[in-house]
Amino acid sequence: MNIAFQVLGPVELRIDSQQIDLGPARQRSFLAALLIEPQQPVSINTLIDRVWAGHPPDGVRSVVYTYIARLRRILASAKPEGGHPIRLLRDSSGYRLDVTPAHVDLHRFRGCLARARAMDPHDPRRCHVLGEALELWKGEALAGLDNAWATRLRHSLQQLKNDALAEWAEAELHAGRSATVISELRYALLQEPLAELLHEQLIRALLHSGQRAEALSQYERARRVIADELGSDPGHGLRELHRQALAGTLPAPPESVHARAEAVAAPPHGAEEEHGARPRETAAPGPSLLPGNVADISGREKYRELIHRACTEERSRPTLLVLVGGAGVGKSALAVNVARGMGAHYPDGTLLVDLRGSGDRPLSGTTAVLRVLRAMGAEPGEGRDLDELVTLYQCRLRGRRMLLVLDDAADDGQILPLLSNEPGCGVLVTSRRPSLRPVGARVLPVGPLSYEDGLQLLRDLLGEQRVRAEPAAARELVELCEGLPLPLRAVSNRLLARPHWSLRITVERALDEERRLDTLSYGSLDFGARLTSVYRQLTPMASAVLARLGTRPASDSVSAEQIMSGLSVEEAQEVLEQLVDAHLLDVAGVDSHGTVHYRIRGLRWLFARKMAEREESCAPAGR
Repeated sequence: MNIAFQVLGPVELRIDSQQIDLGPARQRSFLAALLIEPQQPVSINTLIDRVWAGHPPDGVRSVVYTYIARLRRILASAKPEGGHPIRLLRDSSGYRLDVTPAHVDLHRFRGCLARARAMDPHDPRRCHVLGEALELWKGEALAGLDNAWATRLRHSLQQLKNDALAEWAEAELHAGRSATVISELRYALLQEPLAELLHEQLIRALLHSGQRAEALSQYERARRVIADELGSDPGHGLRELHRQALAGTLPAPPESVHARAEAVAAPPHGAEEEHGARPRETAAPGPSLLPGNVADISGREKYRELIHRACTEERSRPTLLVLVGGAGVGKSALAVNVARGMGAHYPDGTLLVDLRGSGDRPLSGTTAVLRVLRAMGAEPGEGRDLDELVTLYQCRLRGRRMLLVLDDAADDGQILPLLSNEPGCGVLVTSRRPSLRPVGARVLPVGPLSYEDGLQLLRDLLGEQRVRAEPAAARELVELCEGLPLPLRAVSNRLLARPHWSLRITVERALDEERRLDTLSYGSLDFGARLTSVYRQLTPMASAVLARLGTRPASDSVSAEQIMSGLSVEEAQEVLEQLVDAHLLDVAGVDSHGTVHYRIRGLRWLFARKMAEREESCAPAGR
């Protein structure tokens, strides 16, 4: 392989085995942010979040363009002998590194791990495949990068490495090579003293090699470090090995590590009596902390099926699914409704954390982990940093099957600390930001309801008889609400509160553009307020451009060249793409010259016009 990118160690590039100088740490951070998703576009906002973690410098976009230009020059000049240069491409969705995943060590590592997990546990080739995966590590992942995003990702990747090492140890023990396992695990535990799974495999290897006294000493070391660092007791696996060591019994051959989440499920009724087995030790029934009063999801059967399948079928690795869509599209209701029906698949608990990503004060990763730990019955105490809390969280999840719903996420920083490598666990995320793409996530865009589904939701909310009495008005209401569940529910609540009103009265009010946003809102179901929360998170330039679009006819499309006004074409396109990411603007198409055209319509155009009027009224007199 002539091209080799490395992130499982210092961020490096080797061309024909020659190391290429990638520049300073910040520049390598940009490359790392692209390498974890090769061939996938990464928006400029996501790059800024990953490199500066919410604290960008003034003029950050100019800084981004400078680093990108430098990386392009380095990559263009570092082509393999007889090959093509590595391209860093730009399109309407963001920047994309044009290399195959096979050129990146992280993705080769994941590929080896997937191959090993697909093999029979007793297949002797598993040792070689897992060893090949572990040999790709050249030290601490993302070594030399000290920003918050790199730190969180490094911790997550280390957990994955620990799992791979435990699975390698399992394969070696199956092959009868306990001495090799003992030396490797002792070295690994010097760096990762809180990795319970590695302690388990080391104790198991010591017992299989006849070193019972040393196995008991190793358990005591593990117990002491877990108590000192985390203030908790060892997990069930370690305690069971300790019991066997005290009894002088040899532990059974190790079960497949990556299948443990399946093993913690309760055995079939009567299985303990039939086989004389000791019932597994279970934790107290897991908490199910989901809202009790949540909107129905009529018309979302397709999404329900996709989410349910994603969260229940794949058991060799944890599920990570992100639902992305604009304000009022019903992401949260969809996630909660589906999660409430998956208790049998996640018997140890289903938790929801509102990350408040669309508000003025999003939850920090530290606060989010603390809330989950307390919901799980842990009391971490004061003064613990994020790394300590994440370690405690991972220990609490070991061997469990839990589903975590992370609602309204703003960025990777809120999500990464709560991801688990436990195969039996799942994380379901909702977000307005299409740039939110954690490594290994499946992203599912959630759009408005179809016309027929919107009409069915109206029937479910208002009653079949009331809709059937005014079919034309019902159709107009669905069209005016643009298939968005939130305004459909709002207008239905207004009509239910006024049973003497006809649907036609509401339609006539909504046809008035000055009153439409207010007519299609009711109580807390305020679509205009949701759009305002999105608007407040825009950059000043994006806010100004949105207001400018509100002064144009709704049928007009616009390109970057048409809104430049002191911006370069590239800067203007970035502003328009920010509005697309915020679901305030649509891509209308690309013309024969490759120019991207954008359009704003309907409720969002009315909102933009309202913002334009507000800016006009706030402008200094005589402007």
